[in-house]
Amino acid sequence: MKRLTLIGMPGSGKSAVGRIIATRLGWEFIDTDLCIERRFGRKLQAVVDQVGAEEFGRIEEETVLGLVSERPAVISTGGSVVYSEAAMRHLASISTVVFLDVPLPRLHGHIARQAPRGIVGMGDGGLEELYQKRFELYHRYAHSIVLLHGENLEEAATRVIAQCDIST
Repeated sequence: MKRLTLIGMPGSGKSAVGRIIATRLGWEFIDTDLCIERRFGRKLQAVVDQVGAEEFGRIEEETVLGLVSERPAVISTGGSVVYSEAAMRHLASISTVVFLDVPLPRLHGHIARQAPRGIVGMGDGGLEELYQKRFELYHRYAHSIVLLHGENLEEAATRVIAQCDIST
């Protein structure tokens, strides 16, 4: 299958690694968060603030279900996409789903270095609680799990390509 979908926690590198993989392979790159931003004409957090987490989940699901490209592509999803069984079934039917599994301490570091952003589903328990909720879902839906301990983005892209046995 000449399509990859990257799933994982916020800060796991889905968009950055996805862009590198797509460039190396000459494939299209689709970032579902950017699709939503273009549709609403504002940043993702502003959309979440406007419509609420539940409605945002519906919008995210609708966006994913609309992905029908037959061209080779790397798809980067929002971390909360795993809450939608329909979206995940669709992604599994059109692509190889890869979980970028980054240990929690590294996620804390990545998120701390990024611009502030809201994270759908983040409660009082913080990132740890969210990680525990989503971890099982990521494992359930992934065809392949790539554990990343500290690789830079280029190395992470190389690992994904090698583990998914994609020829460049």
